[in-house]
Amino acid sequence: MKEWNWKTMVELPADQARQEPDASGVPGSCPCSCLRSMVRVVDTVSTEQAVLEAQAALGDVTGKVLLSVYRRVEGEDQLDLVATGHNPGDTLARIRVSVVAASMLAAVLTDGVVRWAMADEGDVSAVGVAALRDRGQTIGLVVAEFARDSTGVGKPSAVCLHCVAAVMSVVILRARVDEAQGSLLSLARYRSVAELSVQVTHDFNNMMQGVLGNAALAKMDAPEDSPVAVSMAAIEESATRASALARKLLNFARDSAKGGATCDAVKAASDALDLAGTLYLKGVTVTKDLSGHAVPVRMTDNDLQNALILLIKSGVLRLRPVTGAQLTIVGDPTSECAEVRLELHGVTQEISSEDSTEAELLASAAQAVATRSGASFDVTSVPGIISIVLTVAREVAQQASSGSGATTPAQGMDLKGTHVLVVGKPSPLVMLLGATGCTAQAALTWEDAEQDVAHFAPRVLLAVIGDSSDLDAAVEGRRRLGLPVIIICQHGVGCPADKALSVDGVLGLPLDLDDLRQMLVRVLR
Repeated sequence: MKEWNWKTMVELPADQARQEPDASGVPGSCPCSCLRSMVRVVDTVSTEQAVLEAQAALGDVTGKVLLSVYRRVEGEDQLDLVATGHNPGDTLARIRVSVVAASMLAAVLTDGVVRWAMADEGDVSAVGVAALRDRGQTIGLVVAEFARDSTGVGKPSAVCLHCVAAVMSVVILRARVDEAQGSLLSLARYRSVAELSVQVTHDFNNMMQGVLGNAALAKMDAPEDSPVAVSMAAIEESATRASALARKLLNFARDSAKGGATCDAVKAASDALDLAGTLYLKGVTVTKDLSGHAVPVRMTDNDLQNALILLIKSGVLRLRPVTGAQLTIVGDPTSECAEVRLELHGVTQEISSEDSTEAELLASAAQAVATRSGASFDVTSVPGIISIVLTVAREVAQQASSGSGATTPAQGMDLKGTHVLVVGKPSPLVMLLGATGCTAQAALTWEDAEQDVAHFAPRVLLAVIGDSSDLDAAVEGRRRLGLPVIIICQHGVGCPADKALSVDGVLGLPLDLDDLRQMLVRVLR
């Protein structure tokens, strides 16, 4: 049908098309013959094969016909070709169709009524359009182009086209189910990969803590101007960066239900950009315009980071390449809300339907994350720039208590020479304490700890917690020894509120060196 002008059909005004033509002109064999043939359509293994079977079934009644099946592009006035009976050379103009306002296509998408138009050019005698439906919604269209027969008159049938559209709706939905099943299989695999990655990251972070402890001890034993001291300082710096990135990744992977209900928007958003810089923004210049103080908000750090990273990934699909990113936190103390503003700069490109769908899914996922925290976001775009504004309620109570800054409590107190006893299973804590300047030794049990207290004279005890029995032992040990106890919970171990109130501090693995210093200073003071 090369002589037929496809663009004329696409732009055909709705008022020039007929609705539901009189079925009296349909051959008497149409309903039975067509329905029997439709069984073959449902039994096909692919959407493409289903279109060919439906085309053949309809052709038995109406004469030569070519079918094209389209899926509606969500949120856009466009249709994407799913399958067609046309030869590849005749298909290019039909791959993505823009729906013209007030056209026959637009009318069928709006009301779902079959429309018909007679053609007077080329090999086509008539064109019919029917809606694909799913639970009352129009999800696409079936377009039938009827060829002239030997006498120059085609035999279009609204009844048959209704039948084809109904069956093709089932075929399209079946294809969606197949896609969903494939996605579930992929999701199961990705979940296994994620679980293994998290555990490997935990082990990596623990090894980095050991490297930090050993490097700190080696640096203390070496003269300041020796090459060994310089090498140890470089190792310490690299291990610190690696450990910090590992902790940010672990925090991002954590179940948000296990975290606190609030977070510092400055730290959480900054960490999210650092993580995105390892993949989605790799090699991109990132500018951070951050306030020098914490901005507490009513959203978990995990949720805030998830929302931002999902939106970044969505934006990266639309800007290729991304050339820059700028993060700004607006947290006016007089305002009830704080704003996390992120601008992505790059080159706006026309993207495929698959990438467009993925970008929309990512934005929807970010919306779901924000909504459960009572937050909202707005995404606007102009050529070359995508602007993201995440609006979150401020946490006033935390704001008042954090005015002095949460990053400086360890300043002003030297931990050098402070005796700390580590109780529990072997861990890198002794080496890590060495990096803080403390003098540490280990005891496997609380009975051993009682004996060590007499000659070692620790000022603080650190208890390694692997399960609830270790928690009970730590609380009892504090009661018997009368010394401050900080519990260090291993990954996956929680500390109930009543137990936390019975000790002097709670930290979790993976352990940050600065967090440990701050906790020791607070307890000692």
